Amino acid sequence: MSNGPERKGDGAEFLTALWARDMMSPYVSATAELSEMSLTPTWFDLWHTAHLAGFLGRHPLFDLGVQGAINHHVLGGFWYAGAFFVLWLRGSQEGNEATRRRMLTILLGSLIAILLMLVAQALVVWPPPIYHPSLSSLYPRYIFTNPEGSSFPSQSVTVYGSLAAGIYSLHKAAGWFLWVGVVLLVGLPRIYVGGHYPTDVLAGIILGLVGYGAARYWLEPWLVRHVEGIFKGKTWLRVLGQLTVFAWILQVATGFRDVVWLKNALQYLLK
Repeated sequence: MSNGPERKGDGAEFLTALWARDMMSPYVSATAELSEMSLTPTWFDLWHTAHLAGFLGRHPLFDLGVQGAINHHVLGGFWYAGAFFVLWLRGSQEGNEATRRRMLTILLGSLIAILLMLVAQALVVWPPPIYHPSLSSLYPRYIFTNPEGSSFPSQSVTVYGSLAAGIYSLHKAAGWFLWVGVVLLVGLPRIYVGGHYPTDVLAGIILGLVGYGAARYWLEPWLVRHVEGIFKGKTWLRVLGQLTVFAWILQVATGFRDVVWLKNALQYLLK
């Protein structure tokens, strides 16, 4: 009789195997089978992910709660969209044009971060931990992660990292809260359920910072001022601008699922 949920392996056994042998040459040869001439998760990624996976199965309800919170955006988009919405309302008030200008910078920064993320996804392709040949046996069968493509980099961390960086420039307390959230509420739970490696999260943070930095120092001095003119123009133009921002906030809250659905639908129709 089983004493716990069915799982295909033991995290302790895997960790023992990692420490019991020289990992470099066996690891290179094993990952070469996945994709020739491609980058692979680091030894630390495998060790850290396997260590966290060792806690899975002890409390199935907790595991499912974490997975549900990720899927329903409680650990992610809800907080970042809410913070952006509150600051956007503040920037819409008369006399707060500088705040509105910075919020537009943050929006553009997140778009740049997404473009950088798409480039990174094209350059680095590796399966998430739950589908990695050396790690998949560590995850209970009730854990499910979206099987689409590569886990590098973390899309959620990329977007929310760019937002945290921008909001920090306006409100340091809120910014610190969001930065802690990027690591503890967004990155760590996704590693725990086998969706990402630590390197995926770190890469997402870097891309988010670069995206916001590019918008702040290259675009804000000239482009943002022109974009801001939309919110000072005719009524129909202001309404269109507000609807665009609202739609973007909604996508942040839902993890851009509508955008992903639209992309997949277009790909299917164009086949």
